[in-house]
Amino acid sequence: MNKIGSIEGKQRIKILYIRPPYSYWPLVNQSDNCLAPLNFLCLAAYVREHVPNVEQKIIDCMHRRIGFGTLARILEEEQADIVGVGDMICYYKEGMRVVELAKQANPNCVTIAGGTFFSHTVEFVLGNFPELDYIVRYEGEETLRDLIETLRAGNDPADVKGIAYRDGDRVCVTPPRPLIENLDDLPIPAYDLIPVDKYSPRGVMFRNSMTIQASRGCPFGCEFCTWSYTEGERTLGPDGQVVFTPRIRRKSPQRMIEEIAVLYEKYGVRHLVWVDGTFNSDTQWQDEFSSEILRRKYKLTSWGFYRADLMLDQEEAGVLEKMVQAFVTHCFFGAERGEQTDLDILGKKGISPDTLTRCCHMLERKYPHVVRQTTVLIGIPDETPKKLKNLSRYVRDLHVDFLGVHGIMPYPGTPAYNKYKDIVEEWDYSKWDMFFPVMPAKDMSRAQIAHWSHEISLDFIRKQPLRYLRGMFSRYRLRRRLHWWIAGTVAWLIARDFVASIMGKKQFEGFAGVQNLRRPEWYNS
Repeated sequence: MNKIGSIEGKQRIKILYIRPPYSYWPLVNQSDNCLAPLNFLCLAAYVREHVPNVEQKIIDCMHRRIGFGTLARILEEEQADIVGVGDMICYYKEGMRVVELAKQANPNCVTIAGGTFFSHTVEFVLGNFPELDYIVRYEGEETLRDLIETLRAGNDPADVKGIAYRDGDRVCVTPPRPLIENLDDLPIPAYDLIPVDKYSPRGVMFRNSMTIQASRGCPFGCEFCTWSYTEGERTLGPDGQVVFTPRIRRKSPQRMIEEIAVLYEKYGVRHLVWVDGTFNSDTQWQDEFSSEILRRKYKLTSWGFYRADLMLDQEEAGVLEKMVQAFVTHCFFGAERGEQTDLDILGKKGISPDTLTRCCHMLERKYPHVVRQTTVLIGIPDETPKKLKNLSRYVRDLHVDFLGVHGIMPYPGTPAYNKYKDIVEEWDYSKWDMFFPVMPAKDMSRAQIAHWSHEISLDFIRKQPLRYLRGMFSRYRLRRRLHWWIAGTVAWLIARDFVASIMGKKQFEGFAGVQNLRRPEWYNS
C-alpha cells in the first residue's frame, strides 16, 4: 500500500485540479462535451480566499486535448503538493489513473477526490485505489480548506468533518459537515484560472458558454437523481446514524448578477449553462433576477434544467415571459414516464405526465423560439413492451424538439440504489453512462430494454418526420442548428461504423452504435 502523502510544515504549496482525458458522447460535439469545470473554479476561489501561500492551477485535459502521456510529463514538471480530481461516475477510472500518475511523479503528494460518485462510494474507492489519500465528501469548499490546514499543521485528519480516508487497512469516515447556509458568502468562481473565452468555441448546443450555478440542492428528492442526495443536508441523529434532509439554498439575485457581470463584461460570455438541479424552483427569485438582466440590457441565452409545473405557475404569474425575454432559450425537462403509476415508482413527486404536455404545448404556442428537450427513463421493475410503446407515443405528443432515452441508473447514494442494487448486473461503474441499462426488469432483459431505447429514439423521428424537418428549416437559428447537427452526426457515425465493419474492425450496430461513448484520438497521447 502506498505511503499517504504529506504537506506537513510546508510554507507554500501547489495544488493541481485535474480533469483527465475521457470518452465523450458523439451526439454532442467535443466542444460541447467539455464545458468549464465549475467545481474546480469554486474550490480554487475559496481556497485562494481562505488559505495563505497556495499556488493553484486547473489542468483541463478535455479542453486542452492533453492525453495521459502528456499529463504524466506535466505532473513530473509541476511536482504538485496536492492533486485533486472529481467527475461523473462513468469517468471514475480516469480520475484514479490521474492519482496514480500523481503518486508516480511525486510519491509525497496528497491525492484527493471529490464529487458525487466519490462522496457515496468511500469503501469501494479507498478499498481499491491505494494511490488515493482522501475523499472530500459532498460540499467541498470548507472541507478542503480545513483538510489543507490540518495536513499542513500535521494534525489529525479525524478532526476534519466531511472526509474519508484510510488508517492502515481501515476506512475512516468523519462526521458530516454542516452546509454553507449563505451562498452569497462564497467568492466568485476563479474564472481567471481558465481561458474562459476559449471554452466551447465550436459548440453547437453550448457555443461560447460558461457553466454557472445559482442554487445548491433540490427540494423534490426524486429517488433516482443525485442532486438532492449530494447537495442536501446531513446530520447525526441521536443514535449516531447520519440523517439526510433535502435542502435547497440559493444565492441572492443580486449576488448572481455579480457573477454574470464578470462573465459578460470581462470575458464576453453570452450563453449560460445553468447546472442547478431545478433552476426555476423559486418564482420570486426568477422575477427579481430577470428584471435586473433586462434592466442592464444584457443579451443572454441559456440552457437549464426546469420543472414543468413550476414553469406553468410562472407563466400564470406573468414571470415566465420576463424570463424568456431575459435569457431562457433552451429548456431541459425530465419527463421520465408517461404514466402516473410509473412516476410514483420512481419517486418523482408532485407532478403528473399531463403537466409536461401542457407546459411544452404552452411554450410551443407562446414562445416558439425556446428549444424544448426532455428525457425518459426505461427499465423500471414492471417494464413491458406495451408500457414502452405507450411511453413512445407520450413523448411524441409532448411536442419537444429533442429526446434522450436512458436506462435507469441506480446511482450510489440515492434511494434507487438501495432499492435496486440486488438486481444490478453491471457493476463496472465506468459503463454507467446513462444509455445502456445496468439492470433487468422483471420480464425484460437488459438487451431487450436497450433495444427499446433505440426504438423509442427512432420512433421519435420516423413517426413524426415532418416535425423534425420543420425543425431543420426553422426560422429560429438555435433550433435549426441543433436539428442539422444531430441529423448529420447520426448519418456520419452510422456510415463510419459501417465502413469499419466492412474492414473487420468492429461489428456494425446501426443506430445503436450512435450512443456509444468514444475516446478521442489523443486520449493516450
